[in-house]
Amino acid sequence: MKGTSQYRVLQSLCGAALIFTGCTDARADWLSDALAGGTADLQLRPRYELVQQTGKPNDANAFTMRTLMGYSLKPQDDFGAMLQLINVSNLGAEDYNNTANGRLAYPVVADPARTAINQAYVSYTGIPDTKAILGRQIIILDNARFVGNVDFRQNMQTFDGLSAENKSLSNTTFFASHIDHTNASYANFETPVGYNLQPVRIDLLHAAYTPTPGMTLAAYDYFYQDLSVPANSLANISSRTAGLRLAGKSPLGAGTKLLYTAEYAEQQGYGGGRSGIDAKYLHFGGGIGDDLGDGSVYARVDYELLGSNSNGTYALQTPLATKHSFSGWADMFLVTPATGLQDVYATLGGTFAKFNLLSTYRDFHADYNNVHFGNEWDISAAYPLDKQLTASVIYATYRASDGAGANFPGTPFPNVNTQKAWVMMAYNY
Repeated sequence: MKGTSQYRVLQSLCGAALIFTGCTDARADWLSDALAGGTADLQLRPRYELVQQTGKPNDANAFTMRTLMGYSLKPQDDFGAMLQLINVSNLGAEDYNNTANGRLAYPVVADPARTAINQAYVSYTGIPDTKAILGRQIIILDNARFVGNVDFRQNMQTFDGLSAENKSLSNTTFFASHIDHTNASYANFETPVGYNLQPVRIDLLHAAYTPTPGMTLAAYDYFYQDLSVPANSLANISSRTAGLRLAGKSPLGAGTKLLYTAEYAEQQGYGGGRSGIDAKYLHFGGGIGDDLGDGSVYARVDYELLGSNSNGTYALQTPLATKHSFSGWADMFLVTPATGLQDVYATLGGTFAKFNLLSTYRDFHADYNNVHFGNEWDISAAYPLDKQLTASVIYATYRASDGAGANFPGTPFPNVNTQKAWVMMAYNY
């Protein structure tokens, strides 16, 4: 499957070349102009990650580097093209389980070494108010709770397929996509991470309306079919997820803003998914933000439910999400326990003297039987050294409660005390 998908990517690039070159000297001039007028992008992200976890005899120490290099052609006759390469390298001793090296005495740091095509696509803008993309691409919808690029990991997630975005209606964006592979993802929780090119059949439908500045109302319907496992098997979590989301901020006067989020979704079995797929998603929360003379501050409280079915054998899953951003940075709930997950959390953040500071406290319970899984503190600080270079320090500590040491229901992952820390820099050109 991996070779087939890469062949399809190369086909797309060759198709783009034929579009630009054709059979005439004029087309050759256009190609030359597209290359000469194109833009390059570069990202360097060195990172140190420390993981201490009960039950593992050794701490994980991972020093890795992510390099992204890309080039976008200057659009010609409504056609454009982009190629981006990714390299993830280990810069020190491999004292961690990268999901591919078999070092099970260490906690997981899911950043194996890898060199690959990260994005490769052809774009078309010849239809009014519309942009279509064919090939390997990044897709992020809403806050990435259901569809994202997993950017926090050194190996990010991209999608092979066709997508289109239309803005014909005022303040409204329609998005549709058909995907046949996910690339370098946690899709269906397969390992090793970074080598996972998973065959899927995914259709994404999304509409977003902005009635006033700062407020967005979205509706979505996501069809996910996993073709890598047998239909109707226990491992097959193929599903359809449909929902509504309202999020934004509204001014209250004197630089103060009301922050709010309300979202509801239902997940049902689809396309050969296992029996028992029937779960709900709920997120509501709010708070206050205030602009200061030299920065800003905000505080909010949220409740998020990844619900279980009626007998606690399946809970809502999000195989295409950017999961690190949700349910705690310690990544204890990358797979939702079969009894579901309730996450109540309070956040305080802001910008002071250019420092971007954030602190969140979380309390986790099951949905089905209300078992208290544990709690977590997440703290981060980021500082822009210049316009292109940012340094960050991040810390997460999870403390297990009821059932500590046992696996979360329906998963192979134990509920154990876990601490993680990151020191990283990001340079973008």
